Amino acid sequence: MLLYVDETENDEYFIVTGFLVESREVADRAFESFKKDIKDMPINKRDKSILYTEFKSTILDRRYSRIKRKMLEKISSMDKSIIYSCYIKKGNYFTQTFKEETYMTLLSKIVSSTEKEISVIFDTFNKNDFEEEIIERISSYSHVQAIMARDSQKEKGLQFVDNICSVIRLNKSGNDEYGFYKIIEEAVKEV
Repeated sequence: MLLYVDETENDEYFIVTGFLVESREVADRAFESFKKDIKDMPINKRDKSILYTEFKSTILDRRYSRIKRKMLEKISSMDKSIIYSCYIKKGNYFTQTFKEETYMTLLSKIVSSTEKEISVIFDTFNKNDFEEEIIERISSYSHVQAIMARDSQKEKGLQFVDNICSVIRLNKSGNDEYGFYKIIEEAVKEV
């Protein structure tokens, strides 16, 4: 099993989300199928080159809700689990050090919530010391076979989890105006 991990935040919440699928190949095939499903949808030229490099939630959430819906429908059709953990900020100042500690705590909750043997792929932070700390801590779980940081432009599963993560944030914040959460709700578990 493969666990893709991403994080998101706003003024209220810091959320880490895991997207558990059978394999990278399953995620990649679903992603290619999603791209075929949207090939005839209108996207302006500038946005198309950006989107087809990386389907970021920040773009889809704001301007392409139909494409986001198609992506979530594809995710919903997969054999998957979505596991997330959330920190409520309560107006506290959120330093980078505290954010990193919180990320580690939330990721640990997600990893320990499954007993299946997993490999973990998380979105790179471009901060070697922090990435090494993540790898060291999460590798200590006996059911974790491997863990690595990867570039979300190259890992299609990370693009899926980025969009799942934003849906959870929108839902928790009461801002899910397009009903995205309903599409994936049956697979979501909070830990």
